[in-house]
Amino acid sequence: MKMPKILSAIAAAVILFATSSGVSAAPRANNFVEGVDWKNQVITVTGEGVAPTDAVNYTQAKGLASKAAKADAYRKLAEIINGVRVEGETTVEKMLTTQDRIQLRVEATIKGAKIIDETFLSDGGYRVVMQVPLFGVSNSLAGAVLEKPTAIEPFPNPVAEVAPSSLPYNSTTPVKKRIEYTSKVTVEEENYTPAPTTPTTPYRPPLSRMAIPSLDTIILQKMQSSISMQEPTYQTAYNAPTTSQPVRRSVADYASMAEGDYTGLIVDCRGLELQPVMSPVIMNSNGTKIYGHKNLDIDRVIREGMADYVDDTEHVSRAGENPLVVKAVGVQNFNSNPVLAIPDSNRVLIENYATKFLKDLKVVFIFD
Repeated sequence: MKMPKILSAIAAAVILFATSSGVSAAPRANNFVEGVDWKNQVITVTGEGVAPTDAVNYTQAKGLASKAAKADAYRKLAEIINGVRVEGETTVEKMLTTQDRIQLRVEATIKGAKIIDETFLSDGGYRVVMQVPLFGVSNSLAGAVLEKPTAIEPFPNPVAEVAPSSLPYNSTTPVKKRIEYTSKVTVEEENYTPAPTTPTTPYRPPLSRMAIPSLDTIILQKMQSSISMQEPTYQTAYNAPTTSQPVRRSVADYASMAEGDYTGLIVDCRGLELQPVMSPVIMNSNGTKIYGHKNLDIDRVIREGMADYVDDTEHVSRAGENPLVVKAVGVQNFNSNPVLAIPDSNRVLIENYATKFLKDLKVVFIFD
């Protein structure tokens, strides 16, 4: 892709200033992490420049070195932002080649980068540190590249043929213990055909288990034992496994199976080489998307991001004090989308009907 004219110009300025001086570039700042920091949701670059040898005085030398450093920082921001993945294989660079309006917004975001540190060094060099937030109301990359869907899609129904998973913890179990217990659980599946996987997609085959009642059977049992039920708002109809006629199940039906007032979702993706993206999707192993930006308020997604990516069990506060913890069984779409076994995806959807944590973006991915 061709670099925008303004970035080409400032990049040329960097080369001019750098080649006109015999002074070495300043050492790189050590207090900031270069590149995309998914944990802190920010892109950081360090620009370096030196003054030309024919500068007439200190003031001019400082000004020219500053310009060169800022031009270098803008160039680096453009390169890094181009490579940021929005969803799966879609990078910012691919979006810019087909959508002019996004290119203009990205250019404006780069030019609006915040200077968080700058120093004129004793050897005549100049160093500037710039940042662009991945998410946020003001001048964020998400605001430049994420577009509003035509309509918000409802979360899907659970798979009626498969009962939700039983959790190896309760509401009093500490979060670290929940993650530890879940990491040791082998998720067992049956009665469905997994979606085709790509060679790069790890997948754990289903294991046999004793027959247990289906989700639909459990709901019917609960309905029969209930004296009365509030008139519900129905979800999209689907075919129940025991009849050829569509059976409508309500939000109340599903929410009645919730086990706890869960405040959020933690998906353990360690060992699966999960790749962070701006717009992740959680899928079940039948290929159904159970969480994506089309289910959400896009303005809130731009402000907050859809999930936190963490590499430890300490920084999971986004999911709240009582999170539901599940283990991913694979990743798809260039390793960007965690895949849940159907019993776990059913549990997530059922608990979400009760407390709506997916709608509130209370999602954390643990990866390595």
